[in-house]
Amino acid sequence: MNTTTEPSRLIAERLKAQLGKEAFSTWFQGATMELVEDKITVAVGTKFAAHFINQHFADAIGSAASEVIGKPVSVAVVERGQAPVADVAPIEKILRAVAPEDAQRDFFIPELSELALKDDVHLMEMTPFTLQARGETRKELVYTTPQGVTIRVKAMDDHSLPTIDDYDLVLMMQTWLADLANQYRSQLERYESEKKAGRSPATPTAPPRIFDVSISEVVRFKRRKWGGAISGDILGSLDRLWNAEVVVDPMKGTKYRGGKFRLVGSAYEKLAETNTGAATRIRVAVPDWIYAGIVERAVPMLKTFNRDYMILAQPLHRALYRFLSLKVQKDGKTYSVSLTELAERFQTKQPQKYFNRDLKKAVAGCPDGRLLEFQLELIGKGDDRALRAWRPLQVE
Repeated sequence: MNTTTEPSRLIAERLKAQLGKEAFSTWFQGATMELVEDKITVAVGTKFAAHFINQHFADAIGSAASEVIGKPVSVAVVERGQAPVADVAPIEKILRAVAPEDAQRDFFIPELSELALKDDVHLMEMTPFTLQARGETRKELVYTTPQGVTIRVKAMDDHSLPTIDDYDLVLMMQTWLADLANQYRSQLERYESEKKAGRSPATPTAPPRIFDVSISEVVRFKRRKWGGAISGDILGSLDRLWNAEVVVDPMKGTKYRGGKFRLVGSAYEKLAETNTGAATRIRVAVPDWIYAGIVERAVPMLKTFNRDYMILAQPLHRALYRFLSLKVQKDGKTYSVSLTELAERFQTKQPQKYFNRDLKKAVAGCPDGRLLEFQLELIGKGDDRALRAWRPLQVE
């Protein structure tokens, strides 16, 4: 890597130590790095490399630069001679710190995915979880969609409602299964091709209905740092998910049939534990609605998330991102929603004026109004206040 200043050289050295020699030489060989005030620009030889580095290493670049110069730094990754692909907000603004090995190539996970329930009813229409566990005493969340479909999330018996952190495990299960389903479909295509050619290939095996995972894999997926209580936290999340029931009320005369669903298909089972009893590997059944929607449906109704969703530090930012991923199209057109409706969709128990205050702070906390790939702005006044969002088009 070519650097233009001594700080740039130190940043490059720190980045190489973070990523490892192999990843650094693979993606940064021949790159140039220039630091001007609080912005660092990395120029690479191809558009593909610029896109990949921007997606996977921008946080690591920003972190290394911030450590060297002692303040937040924005990052631009460009194809040499071209305009920036995107500016990445300083990690201190809206993203939490990640584990040191987070940027390594073997850490990468499939694209984050979330699945519709059925009949185009999507849990992303609302938050099927609470944004804050502290002080939460409700046993049910209720939202009615614009089509008139009522979705209820009920905590059973003496259990608490699931939290936004708990729901990460549902996203992990869906992401894991979607990756296996894609591999399975590719295997089926090869199988049919081999049969037509007169050969006798082995029949592909469908993805399992059991989600078998280590605690360390969950930590890596959630992009967390390891902590002493992490095993107990994950088991607590699975308990709350298993003891939460999603009910979609039926609508007569429409395609909306209604039904009841669990967020996971069974209570968890410990497969391995430490000498002190802390779980190291667990398994849980995949609920039928997730398996049918991802494996058995010809075209799964999946929405894909930015991987950095997992390190958005504030629950409100995460709820906003999840909702906007459903509503905002990729054609650059704007989408607007009233703050009153957002409060309903996010199932806040705050008075409206306090929700409006917190949302204003959340938008103001996004550098240049950018929440990952979404541009945000508040419009209107008083009771007519609304959020406008769009996905800026990339210039080819």
